[in-house]
Amino acid sequence: KENQEEEAHCLEEVEDLIVKYRKKKKTVAGIIVEPIQSEGGDNHASDDFFRKLRDIARKHGCAFLVDEVQTGGGATGKFWAHEHWATEDPADLVTFSKKMMTGGFFHKEELRPDMPYRIFNTWLGDPSKNLLLAEVLHVIKRDDLLTNAIHSGKALYNGLLDLQARYPHLVSRVRGRGTFCAFDTPSDAIRGKFIASARNKGVVLGGSGERSIRFRPTLVFKEHHAHLFLNIFDGVLADFN
Repeated sequence: KENQEEEAHCLEEVEDLIVKYRKKKKTVAGIIVEPIQSEGGDNHASDDFFRKLRDIARKHGCAFLVDEVQTGGGATGKFWAHEHWATEDPADLVTFSKKMMTGGFFHKEELRPDMPYRIFNTWLGDPSKNLLLAEVLHVIKRDDLLTNAIHSGKALYNGLLDLQARYPHLVSRVRGRGTFCAFDTPSDAIRGKFIASARNKGVVLGGSGERSIRFRPTLVFKEHHAHLFLNIFDGVLADFN
């Protein structure tokens, strides 16, 4: 209920700002959003929130850009995280990079520049990377790695919930979609100790936000890898208990 109320407040504030700027003769050109706010601490919103935000953008003529630089590529269990929203018109533009082997974007036909070389620079990318991406896509389909991300992500998520139940003073706010999981630690200092201790045991973890630890395993991360990690991290937490 608290999350629903906060989402409703945020949506209301977005629409109020659009109207407020219009009254000042300043048009809001677009809204940029990540399906999961990654660098800010792996913060999630409901699918319904994004559907309603999309409706607000459409209502007021704002282009809706979905930043899939981190979430795209399959880690959430779908190739594009915005597919989870289950809407036929999720975005006007989508950006991607990192796991996609190159940086780029795709968009609706009406947003295509009406003159050549309106978007052009000397770092437009290496066409050979498209050959590498084609092979990556082939392997994802051949080995059904999106389904794998769902199953291994479930094992990781459930295991983190178990650790949260056993060490509530050290692990909180477990969240995730597919293998795109995270949890909070008591403080930045303790997070640093967790990361260092795990690294000494052969596990590389990453921090995000003020005190979160996030997971970004590859698509070939299996359920048994999740259990291996959970056993190791259980030992890390036990040392701090």
